[in-house]
Amino acid sequence: MPTKIKPRQSVGYYFLVIWIPLVIIALLAIALLIRSNIEARTIVAHTEQRAQIQNAVQLLENSIGGIRSDALYLATLARLVPSPTRPQPALADNTHALVSFMQFNPQYDQLRLLDAQGLEQVRVERQNDRVVIKPAQQLQNKAQRYYVQAGLRLEPGQLYFSPFDLNVEHGEIERPLNPTIRVATPVANERGETAGLLVMNYRGAALLEAMAALDSPRTGQLWLVNQNGYWLKGPTPEQEWGFMLPGLEAQSLAKQNITLWSRLIQPTQLGELVDEGAHYSFASIDLMPSESPNFEQELGLLHVVSHLSVEQLDALTGPLKTGLLQAGALIVLLSAGLAYLLARSLAQRWHTESSLQDSEAKFRAMIEAAPDAIIITDTDGTIVLLNEQAIRLFEYTQLELLGQKVEVLLPEELRKGHIQHRQGYVSAPRPRLMGSGLRLQAKRKDGSELPVEVSLSPIRTPSETLVFCAIRDVTERRETEDKIKHLNNGLTAQNNELQVVNRELEAFSYSVSHDLRAPLRAIDGFSQILSTSLSDKLDEQEADYFNRIRKAAQKMSKLIDDLLLLARVSRADVLSAEVNLSSLAESAVQNLRELQPEREIEVQIQQGIRVEGDLALLQVTVQNLIGNAWKFTGKTEHPQIQVGTEMQGEEEVIFFRDNGAGFDMNYADKLFVPFQRLHSGNDFPGSGVGLATIERIMAKLHGRIWATSITGQGATFFLKLKLVRDRP
Repeated sequence: MPTKIKPRQSVGYYFLVIWIPLVIIALLAIALLIRSNIEARTIVAHTEQRAQIQNAVQLLENSIGGIRSDALYLATLARLVPSPTRPQPALADNTHALVSFMQFNPQYDQLRLLDAQGLEQVRVERQNDRVVIKPAQQLQNKAQRYYVQAGLRLEPGQLYFSPFDLNVEHGEIERPLNPTIRVATPVANERGETAGLLVMNYRGAALLEAMAALDSPRTGQLWLVNQNGYWLKGPTPEQEWGFMLPGLEAQSLAKQNITLWSRLIQPTQLGELVDEGAHYSFASIDLMPSESPNFEQELGLLHVVSHLSVEQLDALTGPLKTGLLQAGALIVLLSAGLAYLLARSLAQRWHTESSLQDSEAKFRAMIEAAPDAIIITDTDGTIVLLNEQAIRLFEYTQLELLGQKVEVLLPEELRKGHIQHRQGYVSAPRPRLMGSGLRLQAKRKDGSELPVEVSLSPIRTPSETLVFCAIRDVTERRETEDKIKHLNNGLTAQNNELQVVNRELEAFSYSVSHDLRAPLRAIDGFSQILSTSLSDKLDEQEADYFNRIRKAAQKMSKLIDDLLLLARVSRADVLSAEVNLSSLAESAVQNLRELQPEREIEVQIQQGIRVEGDLALLQVTVQNLIGNAWKFTGKTEHPQIQVGTEMQGEEEVIFFRDNGAGFDMNYADKLFVPFQRLHSGNDFPGSGVGLATIERIMAKLHGRIWATSITGQGATFFLKLKLVRDRP
């Protein structure tokens, strides 16, 4: 058999051979371009970060340098030098100069002149963008402030810079937060001695805002960190000033990024770090004035960090990646189209042969998978193809049947007629379904015959017409049909016999109803006549005999009535309808009250109990159950009868409950057996057929009855019937 080449596989093979090298080359080129461009973008970003750090350091140095110059200038301006007009100069004489300076230098919040004892002589501050001079009564003694004490220890011309922290007023951190750098320098007199102190409050927010202006998505976010690792300008406002604000002690760079902090505290002019994909550039700057004697309360060492996050790096390189990937995808698609066209042209000559081979293989697979015997013949009836099922069915080998006429598989007496049928079918071929009503026979190689069903279908090809024959062995089905026919005949006979038995039962019931009752009525009637006519001649025992005869006849008549009712129930047809069980129970109670008006019984009947069933049968059921409850509460002091519904598990059932004599549950299995009584006839008369009748009624209605009881405490009978709910 030649090798099968499927069209799509062939095209796919050539397509992959051509396309995969093109794709690999294109992807490698794109990957190299992406990598080189990302590296270039990253280098540019890192270079810009370093420039950003240098700009921030220059900003800090310029700002601190400007503060130094301003402080020395004001201290020189406020120097107490006598003049002809002011032989005794005072610090307060400089108020106008301080106001003028504040108006042109918004980076300062407050300027103060204090005497040598730390008492404020002049205080000029900014309030709501206005420069205000504080009146004398509001001036304060600042001698205990650390920056005042540090400043007074200096010589004229020296400067003290406080730490960069938040402004505190009256022991509380000023709100909103006011970052501040305090600068103190002595004011000299004409002899060069310290006569007072100039204190400047530099608005640190101006410095932080200037640094924030250097932030950029391309260069990163600037952080300003003090020498203890706390953010003065951080990733978020919530992480800043952790060393002063309560509850933020853990918000420090030193605690949250130990790797970066360990690099920051190393002496270096400009450093870089890559940590978890983020890039950091950083520098440390010592802004402590070299002449400051206080090494604990100084501005000190500050660290400037530029943080370029993974997301920012991706944002820088993302558009480039996207553009190159889109270009790569376009190249891949174009190369795929070119490769497909070339592959299809190379594989075109194989397509026809491959399609034919594939169709043949599928056809062969379908024939072999068929559960029936398949035989294909030409128009002359010659067998050209058969499956394995045909070989097993007729017990020939494939070589024995190929090339033979199909009539070889038919009994001798049918072959001649089949040739005529075959020729007629070929002249007007049409599909003929399996099981078309014909009883056909076939013959095996050993000569044995078997019943079969055959379906025929014409197969038209460009060169000829073939006949597709599906043959099914129906031996077992025929045997089953014969058995079913035999069983049906038997059931028909049994049904006829049952009808005869039913007619006999009806005749027997009629005979019982008329022939047995007449003697009983005669016995009862004549006994009553004799008892009445001989009443003055009978002694007490003879009168009792007559009463016993009458009671036995009446009991026998009642028993006959119950048996007839049981027989009628067994044979009755069920007419299903919606029945109001509550109304049936009320009617039964009303009838009993009319028969025994002297009895006082408490009866509770739930309203609206509706079921689906036969009205006559349900009436018999309710009358029996109510009658039993009425009878067995005859010796109860306060008799009660209840009818209602309740849930038992997931089922809603109907109950008939009384508080009468009850019964022993050990004998509950005898409760619904005819003539089985659980009480003495002298105590509670009855025939023992009523509950058996109810059980048969429940069986006909596809319901169920059962009971529970405690001797002396009453009994409850339960009915499981199809309840009818209120319709919406």
